[in-house]
Amino acid sequence: MNTRAVNAAAGVITAAMQQGRQTPAGIAIALDSARLLNSPEHAAEHEQVRTKFAAAATTVAQLVLERGKQMKVENALRDRVAELEARLAKYERPADEDLIAYALTPKAETAADKLTRLFAPTQVLRAELDGERP
Repeated sequence: MNTRAVNAAAGVITAAMQQGRQTPAGIAIALDSARLLNSPEHAAEHEQVRTKFAAAATTVAQLVLERGKQMKVENALRDRVAELEARLAKYERPADEDLIAYALTPKAETAADKLTRLFAPTQVLRAELDGERP
């Protein structure tokens, strides 16, 4: 005889009777609710499943926490990139205003040719007109 199981069953029956359950079916429902009608194998399997579920729930909670931390870092990085892009936008200018970018355009080359003709010695200009390049 398992004294522990008998005492547990007696406690459940006493509580059921105090709640007004007097029929055998009412007492059996109370025993089933307390899981005292299960076989030891079933109880062991139930405990194993409960343990695995608790471990899985803990793992999920850890993953959610880690993902939350990762999302905070991602949001902080996204905010920093947006801030840097905004600061960079202050310094960006159209190609006509940016001297280095303007120097690389065909428009700048045409302007440079005009300046060369304006300030170059007359001999160079005559040579260019005759089809010769110095």
